[in-house]
Amino acid sequence: MTTEEKLENFYNHSIESAKSEAERMIEEYQAALDRLFAEHQKQKQEQTAEELAAEKENLKRENNKALSAEQLQIKRSLSAKSMEIEKKIFDQVEEKLRAFRDTPEYISYLCGKIKKDIEFAGGSEIQFYLDASDEGIREKVEKETGVSIQISEEKLAGGILATIEEKNILIDDSFRSLLAEERESFMLEGGHVHE
Repeated sequence: MTTEEKLENFYNHSIESAKSEAERMIEEYQAALDRLFAEHQKQKQEQTAEELAAEKENLKRENNKALSAEQLQIKRSLSAKSMEIEKKIFDQVEEKLRAFRDTPEYISYLCGKIKKDIEFAGGSEIQFYLDASDEGIREKVEKETGVSIQISEEKLAGGILATIEEKNILIDDSFRSLLAEERESFMLEGGHVHE
């Protein structure tokens, strides 16, 4: 082989070796870039998942807050409506009681209460009181029951009040007290559960 051939052979071998080395380096560099890219993708996916979870949690909190505010508003509205209905009911009851006081059944009711209270007193002295507005029927009730009845200084709104002093007992069957007890224990129920 001539020197020229040797040189060309050396040149070709050097070029092939350099190409081979360059390809190996490019492959290593590409593999390193692929690894970096995969790690970057994984980090971004994790970061995105964390941000998404945080945003979901934030939206859930905001939704719960809005729901709470709406529930509170609904409860207030229901409470106001319940109070309005309760007032109407008791206004109607008071009106019916006023109408009842103008009937003969009212006198029978008072006489029945007086007889029951006398029986309860068991021979002890008992004093009865009517509302001032019942002054017009006092004599009739006294006649039917045979007892003396006083006019109360307090407003009773109807019904009767009895005291047994020696036993320190007050029997309050006034409409005012009965209505107050009902108002206190009154509970308006309704809705699809109670239909």
